[in-house]
Amino acid sequence: MILQSLIAISGLLATATAISRSGSVDAPVSLPSPNITAITSVPQSKFKSYKSGNLHRAATDAKTKRWTCSTSPIFTWGEYDDGGKGVLITNADGDWRGFYFYYNNCDSVPYKYVWINAGETQFVSLPADFQGRVVRGVDSSMLNGSPQLLATWFELSFDAAGWAWGDVSLIRGCDGGALMWSTDGSGAWKGFTQWILDGAPEGSYDMKNDGQWVLKYTENVDGSINTAPRDWELEKVGAEYVYVDDYHGNPVIASTNGRFGTYWPAGRP
Repeated sequence: MILQSLIAISGLLATATAISRSGSVDAPVSLPSPNITAITSVPQSKFKSYKSGNLHRAATDAKTKRWTCSTSPIFTWGEYDDGGKGVLITNADGDWRGFYFYYNNCDSVPYKYVWINAGETQFVSLPADFQGRVVRGVDSSMLNGSPQLLATWFELSFDAAGWAWGDVSLIRGCDGGALMWSTDGSGAWKGFTQWILDGAPEGSYDMKNDGQWVLKYTENVDGSINTAPRDWELEKVGAEYVYVDDYHGNPVIASTNGRFGTYWPAGRP
């Protein structure tokens, strides 16, 4: 009962943030909605999947130090899609939702963030040096200067040839599903849309900064494994679709045109 009450209160806070954001909206017209059934009907055997991509997570890796971390994030309701590098985001939840872009190892302040109305799709452009993640969240915990790592991560980066590399990672937690796909005609896709946040075994949960209970890290900073959430996610999603840890599956795909589509069903932002 206490856990259910905390979840309900957190949901009200997220809704309040959405209402304040949507009070005076100058959002562009929604882009066409993706056909999720068609996207996910392509068998995994029909496209190339990779063990790892172009993303470098380690703070000691010199390749992660090519940018200066943001001190003030860029806000957008969605940007003009000129065909360049970036991400299409479909908010498949039931209310306005915020999505936050972080450069790798710049965890305190997002580079950019976007609020999108329920059922709508917007484009967010990215620079050629971007390496990082997109997560769902609310302003109160994502814009307060403190890292909020506990979430489902859509990771992406661009290589020197202009290809985009991406995956959905549950290593730093899971606050809901996320689906991603290449837009280069290859049919490649990863991620999931099913609800997996309820019913996990004891020891699987942790609380986000905004009070939402979600699935905890599967892999700690020291490399040790939290087997309860990891095994739950292996069962409910599978290692070919997401990173459950750094040791299973081939959950990475590439998009040769430097663009990904993403679809975010209901979660716990």
